[in-house]
Amino acid sequence: MFDFEKGKVRFIRGGKYPQSNSVLIDDNIRTIIDPACNEEKLLSIRRERPIEVVINSHGHEDHILYNCLFPDAQLWVHNLDAGVFKDMDVFIHQFFPPNDMDEKTTAAWTQFFTEVVKYQPREPDRLLEDEEILDFGQTRVQVLHTPGHTPGHLSFHFLDERMIFFADLDLVKFGPYYGDNASSIDNTIKSLQRLAKIDADVYLVSHGKKGILDGDPAHIQRYIDVIYQREEKLLTFLASGPKTLQEITAHGIIYGGHRLANGTWDLSMSEKSMMQKHLERLERIGNVKEENGTYILAGP
Repeated sequence: MFDFEKGKVRFIRGGKYPQSNSVLIDDNIRTIIDPACNEEKLLSIRRERPIEVVINSHGHEDHILYNCLFPDAQLWVHNLDAGVFKDMDVFIHQFFPPNDMDEKTTAAWTQFFTEVVKYQPREPDRLLEDEEILDFGQTRVQVLHTPGHTPGHLSFHFLDERMIFFADLDLVKFGPYYGDNASSIDNTIKSLQRLAKIDADVYLVSHGKKGILDGDPAHIQRYIDVIYQREEKLLTFLASGPKTLQEITAHGIIYGGHRLANGTWDLSMSEKSMMQKHLERLERIGNVKEENGTYILAGP
């Protein structure tokens, strides 16, 4: 059932979206981080011994997918993501601004989150804080607030096992996702640089074919470099003349043009959001400026 074990820590790979990898702490206080790997495996884990605590690294659907299997467990999250667990509207509109979602799109997402993700509003039982150490018996875990992907995104340092669970800072070749309303490119970079300074033997992540990497900071730098590569492509595109945000979005630097994922997720909306964040960042550092609704290179 388990794809990797060390001490009391068990790593379980998930499948395709909307699943993700899970981490079971099979200790005195039996805990699971991101119960989203596989329903049958999670039911089997539940039958063995009750889960006392569910920790969500953040409030995305592919990380809370099977929270509903553990209604009696406490829910622990970071304060800055707590709101999305309490209210469906807040949950939906963390992804895209309300004015970017018509009634049909909102209804489709609501149906998906209700029927597939089985979203159930609930009040978190505990709000986790940066650098606090959780003691589960034989397993000590340091909570790391690693914002960027979401404001309250968490990673977890297993101190004695010398492992880090990066969660959705997932080190995949595609690069980071920062397309939510409150996502931040700068915070994503800072969080990754922070994780790179921690001496660890193993990196565990939420997605990717294996989800398990050796603790080499080069994996992190390659992941960060994708951000800079996207910016270089954007600057090259702007070098050909002024461009509107719509034209930049259609150019498909990240997702390669309009397409749907899972029949509901219009990736052009994510492209637009991420390109907007790149443009704002490039404006701040003086490489790009906006004039009359178009973006141009800020030359000397």
